[in-house]
Amino acid sequence: MPRVKQSSIETIKHQVNLVDVVAPYAQLKKAGRSWKGLSPFTQEKTPSFYVHPDRGFYKCFSTGEGGDCFTFIMKQENLEFIEAVEFLAKKFNISLEYEAGGPSREEVSLRKQIFELHELVTTWFHQQFLESQEAGPVRDYWKNKRGFSPETAKEVKIGYAPAAREALALYCKERKISTAAMLQSGLFFARDGERNHENFKSRFRGRLMIPIRDVQGRVVAFTARQLPQTPADDPAREAKYVNSPETSIFHKGRILFGMDHARTHLKDGDSFLLVEGQLDAIRCWSVGLHTAVAPQGTAITDDQMHLLRRYEPNSIECLLDGDSAGRKAALRALPLAFKAGLEFRFLLLPEKADPDDLLREQGAEALVPLRASSKSGIELLIAENLPKDRPPSTHEKTTALRAVFELLHHVPSEVAREDYIQIAARLVNVDPMAALRDFQKVPAPRPAYQQQEKAQPASKAKRDPLLTQATWELLWLVLHHPEYANKLSEIIDYEWINTDSTTGRLLSRLLAELREGMIESVEQIENIIDTVEERQLLADIHSRELLVEVPSKQIEFCLERLRRNYVEAQIKQLEQKIINSDPETQIRLMRERKALLRNVALPLQVKL
Repeated sequence: MPRVKQSSIETIKHQVNLVDVVAPYAQLKKAGRSWKGLSPFTQEKTPSFYVHPDRGFYKCFSTGEGGDCFTFIMKQENLEFIEAVEFLAKKFNISLEYEAGGPSREEVSLRKQIFELHELVTTWFHQQFLESQEAGPVRDYWKNKRGFSPETAKEVKIGYAPAAREALALYCKERKISTAAMLQSGLFFARDGERNHENFKSRFRGRLMIPIRDVQGRVVAFTARQLPQTPADDPAREAKYVNSPETSIFHKGRILFGMDHARTHLKDGDSFLLVEGQLDAIRCWSVGLHTAVAPQGTAITDDQMHLLRRYEPNSIECLLDGDSAGRKAALRALPLAFKAGLEFRFLLLPEKADPDDLLREQGAEALVPLRASSKSGIELLIAENLPKDRPPSTHEKTTALRAVFELLHHVPSEVAREDYIQIAARLVNVDPMAALRDFQKVPAPRPAYQQQEKAQPASKAKRDPLLTQATWELLWLVLHHPEYANKLSEIIDYEWINTDSTTGRLLSRLLAELREGMIESVEQIENIIDTVEERQLLADIHSRELLVEVPSKQIEFCLERLRRNYVEAQIKQLEQKIINSDPETQIRLMRERKALLRNVALPLQVKL
């Protein structure tokens, strides 16, 4: 797979002002040589997000995250690194060069080929829907049975997948689509390594095709609706809806259907409208409710909650089916909503009412009475835990409050928790202060990951914070005082560096590359950056200042700390071996331990 030349990446970093990259996502104001504003990653009222255009890094103090122009776009647009590079190059009109030359069809990344394939297939499915004789009954189904207009079909690019198993594969062959992209696209059934287009069988046959787009509007997958002409030999013939499998460009738990459409219509003070399925969302758009989105046929996820929060809606209106299953789905989403800091309002339909039928018959006006009688998450939870036909008993009241208490452990703000407890207390008609005291007696549940950590030994970094600080400081010193870097790369014992951490790995790699002549100076660190974590670390280093009077002395101090920690770790290993060894071996190991103790007592002999 070809890589973008490092010179092109450096060109983007040098030519693009980071303020121009961030400005569409956050309102920034000049603050000395830097710019500051509200974090685009969290909901906050006090600015904690700083951009340093001269250094090319940003730092968000509310989340602790930082990075450069690439990591910012990766996070905001949900892109891989190479896609972020191409995104910025296109936005700022910078030509990219690839290691193997210009980016021809054979040289572009496989991910890009898969994106192109999905766009091509979307257009082909849509043409089949509009023009083919086979799709005549499908057009009739869309217009007369579902009540959608042809204009809506064109706007969404509704399609039809022909029933013939080889039809799509032959079209791809005609368009010279690589079999590698076809194999990874999720659109076909084929053996691994298959190179013959004729042996690719269409996953979707005789179905209505709904394209699924990411937040940038790129088609990444499809939902396929069963029709009478769905072939009997289709392995998923009985399934009403079939979705694309997860691929390198489609992770269903990270994407909300319609977010690319809804986010462009969300204005200040607006709310997203969360509905159950894709056709429900399309129905909403057709009647003017353009902020509607839908999960991908499963329960909503943490990632989808954070995607909603990114656009800072006033609230999330959740339009539910009127049955008990709809209410249970709402209650399952509540912990994730509270954890993400989102305010949910539940629009409850009457029993057995269908959102699609309601909107089709009454349009957007159908939501007016539902909004007037909507319930908050706390109100819904209380209502589900209290009897509807008589006053609740004391036990039923405490049971309902206990359900609220369990939910509130997901709320990070103490002020918000106290406010919710007062609301719950009023709903069950008890004293709010008594309810608050009861809540304070309930222990918070311990997350599973904390229980696992308790059983595991502490990492080296946690056992020795001084070592962690010494490694970080040494990397900071190397980057801010590069005149010492080459000498340090020659004299340091690389075993002293703990490479269990991102800091240690980057420091070790940087010094090794210098020593071997793979890079000429630390200014070329961009050439060896491998991960987003390393870019964030680099941003952290460039956004913090250390008071260093004599850099060489501080480097020697850090080296001494690394050396001492390394030797002390060896001593502990020997002591453990001594306990478990026979007498003869113990004598030898005790001599080695004594030599190490003498070693650790000696001052560091290395001088810069």
